[in-house]
Amino acid sequence: MSLQKNIRDLIHFYVKTNYEAYLSEKNIKTIPEEEIEGVIKNLYEDRKIHIQGFIIESLQTLYKDKKDEYPGDQTVKNILLSVFQDDELCKTRLISEIKLHQQQLRNGKSDYNKLF
Repeated sequence: MSLQKNIRDLIHFYVKTNYEAYLSEKNIKTIPEEEIEGVIKNLYEDRKIHIQGFIIESLQTLYKDKKDEYPGDQTVKNILLSVFQDDELCKTRLISEIKLHQQQLRNGKSDYNKLF
């Protein structure tokens, strides 16, 4: 499995876990549409550093028995720097993904036209 795929999967897992934790904490089934942007902006700012540490620690664990395949923390940090370089793009992507996910939950389909 490629390093980039592992990073992508870890980001997806992290976001999904935090999304579900937020819903559980607030005792709601979905985030109200008008609140999604604010919630994501707050969570993103609070969790940006944490997710990077989570990814590095997870990759170290994942590659524990394959040390020769792990490119090293600095390489991973450089990839993460690239991924998280544009905060507005990251937040916009998260907002879009959550809107699509919640559309799917409500009516069984995603309508990209209703995102913006």
